[in-house]
Amino acid sequence: MPELPEVETIARGLAPYVVGRRIEEFSHARRPPLFLTQSLPPDVIRGHTISGVRRAGKYVVFDLDPPLWLAIHLRMTGTLRAGRGLAPGPATRAVLRLSGGVNVVFGDVRKFGRMCVGRGDIRDVLGIGVDPLSPTTTPQLVRRLTGRGTTPVKVWLLDQRKLAGVGNIYACEALYAAGVRPTRRVGKLSLTQLARLLAALRRVLRDAIRHGGSSVDDYLDAEGKAGRFQKHHRVYGRAGKPCRRCRTPIRRIVLAQRGTFYCPVCQH
Repeated sequence: MPELPEVETIARGLAPYVVGRRIEEFSHARRPPLFLTQSLPPDVIRGHTISGVRRAGKYVVFDLDPPLWLAIHLRMTGTLRAGRGLAPGPATRAVLRLSGGVNVVFGDVRKFGRMCVGRGDIRDVLGIGVDPLSPTTTPQLVRRLTGRGTTPVKVWLLDQRKLAGVGNIYACEALYAAGVRPTRRVGKLSLTQLARLLAALRRVLRDAIRHGGSSVDDYLDAEGKAGRFQKHHRVYGRAGKPCRRCRTPIRRIVLAQRGTFYCPVCQH
C-alpha cells in the first residue's frame, strides 16, 4: 500500500501543481538511506524543469527536462503532497522547492519509502514488469510470463518483476471478479482464464482509480483526501462476512505472508 490506483491518483493530482516548474532546491533526509543504490547523485536534478508526472508500477515518476527522472516509491506509509508554500511536517523525508513558491513534500512515518534519480528506460533501471493497464499487455504476453509456473496465482500477481503495480488489495478483488481461486497454480490457468483475469484486473483497477483509490490504512492523495474505493471491496478485508453474490462467508488465508480473501463458492 499504496498500489497502482493510489499511485495513479497521486500522480494525476500532482501534475497541475508541478508540471512546467523548475526545481530550485531539493532537500532530503540522509538517514536511514532514502535513495536506491542504482540512483544517480540526487543533487543533479536541481535546476531542471518537471515536464510531466506519471506512474511506473508503484512508483510516482517526475519526468525532467533534459531527460532525467525522479522516481518515488511510497512503500507502506509514504505520502506526497503539493501546494504553494506547503510546509514540511514531522515525518518529512524530502522536499522539492519549485519555482512559483510550490513545494512537494514527501512524508513517511515508517521511513520505508525510497527514491531514485535516473535516466533512460525506468523499467530497465528499476526492474519493473509490464503494466496491466497497457494495451500491449495481452493475455498471450501474460501466458509467456507465467509459463508453466507452480506459484499460486495470487502470489504471482504480486511479483512486481512480472506485472507491476498490483498489490494485495487489487489481486484479491481481481481474482474474485474473475472467479479464480487465489491458490490456483498460475501455470495451470488456461489462456481463456488468463484473459478473463486480465480483463477483471483492468476493470477493478480502473474502477478504483475513478474512486481515488482505497484508504484502508494511511493512504491520502496529493491534496490530503482519502480514497473511496474501500466501500466497493467485494472480498478484501471482509473475512466472515457474506459474499455479495452467494452469501457464503468470505474466507481469509495467508499466501506468501499476505492475508488473502476469497469466496470458496464463487472462485474455483
